[in-house]
Amino acid sequence: MLVGFYGRTYANDAKIPLESFPLWEKRAVAEINRITNDDILKISDENSKMCICEVAELLYETAKSEGILSENNDGYSVRFDKGDRDGKIYDIASKWLSKSGLLYRGDVL
Repeated sequence: MLVGFYGRTYANDAKIPLESFPLWEKRAVAEINRITNDDILKISDENSKMCICEVAELLYETAKSEGILSENNDGYSVRFDKGDRDGKIYDIASKWLSKSGLLYRGDVL
C-alpha cells in the first residue's frame, strides 16, 4: 500500500483524501497492469510508485466529475467529456515507466 508514500512523497497538495487512497491505488494498479502485462507490482522503485499515484489521481478526478464538462439548468443540458482516459493512463505510464521495460511489446519489425 502506498498511502504513506502518497501522503509524504508524491503530493504536497494531495487530491485524494488519504483514507480513500487505498481504493484508488487498487484501481490504478489494475489499469496499469492492463498495459504492462500484470507486471507493475514486480517493481517497487520510486517511478512505479509515482506512476500509480498519478494514475490514481486521474481516476479519482475523472470519477469525481463523472466526466461532466458543463451543466446548464436553463433548459437543462449536460455536456460529458468523451476524453481518452486510456490514452491519458498510457501517457502517464510512459512518462514514469519508459526505462523500466514494462511497456515493451516485443521486437519491432
